[in-house]
Amino acid sequence: MAELHGACHCGAVRVTLPEAAVGVVVCHCADCQKLHGGSFALFATDRAAARWEGEEHIRWYSSSAANERSFCAQCGSRLAKRPVEGSRIMVSAGLFDLGLKRRVIKNLWEEQKPAWIEAQRVGPISPQDFVALALAEPIQSEDAQYGYSTRMSSGNPKPPGVIALTWIAAADPAERERIRAHSRQATQSFLAEPGFISIVTGFTGLRGFTVTAWEDEASMQRALSGPHRVAMLELFGERFVAAVWTSVWTPTRINRLWLRCVSCGALEDLSDDHRDCTRCHAQLPERPAYW
Repeated sequence: MAELHGACHCGAVRVTLPEAAVGVVVCHCADCQKLHGGSFALFATDRAAARWEGEEHIRWYSSSAANERSFCAQCGSRLAKRPVEGSRIMVSAGLFDLGLKRRVIKNLWEEQKPAWIEAQRVGPISPQDFVALALAEPIQSEDAQYGYSTRMSSGNPKPPGVIALTWIAAADPAERERIRAHSRQATQSFLAEPGFISIVTGFTGLRGFTVTAWEDEASMQRALSGPHRVAMLELFGERFVAAVWTSVWTPTRINRLWLRCVSCGALEDLSDDHRDCTRCHAQLPERPAYW
């Protein structure tokens, strides 16, 4: 069985863990900050699975009513933490090879970490976290500015008869959040309109945008009479948003919608939404929405 081998700074204490030991977990609690001079990065395993050499140099002490911690009496290296009750032990990740191919899998007690510590992001990122990250740390170059976008579709398969384009500039991040709140409410109300097709919306820096597709202008006008109207009243009645531009477009032409047959590779004109490939007669994937 593969194993992990670690040692304190002077080498008087050595430890061996099973390769399957859980880690790396980073604890940001106030105790770990005081005792380790920073966050405590650890591997977790059963006490019986940890093999120690040089135990005569290990000193254990009660760091709290629930936990004991240890250090090397020779060099002072922090070694491990173990609950008073239970069979687990948390061994300092700093004792092991710096080239060990392990990633942080969890951050604990992040609410206690100091402001100068940036906790490493772990696990899948949620849509909410992605938006917050895009807004908090905007990326830009001399030629472009980057942000985030969101698409919401009603499932309406009809081609758009009307497309509305809008951009709106916030004066500051707080105003941007107010605009986003209005946008979320308006988008949810659009879903109740049968003639609504889809929306793409987002922000780059302080500039927001929306592109909405509708069956016809009557559908759009009906939908804009809800929460969107409340936002417009605030826009013209208060000192709200730095600049805004809206427009409504009708298509000069709607081109055919092509879809690749997964069986024979033919590019099939699926504008009439037929279900079988005209070349090989295999069933075609479901036709995507126009917008």
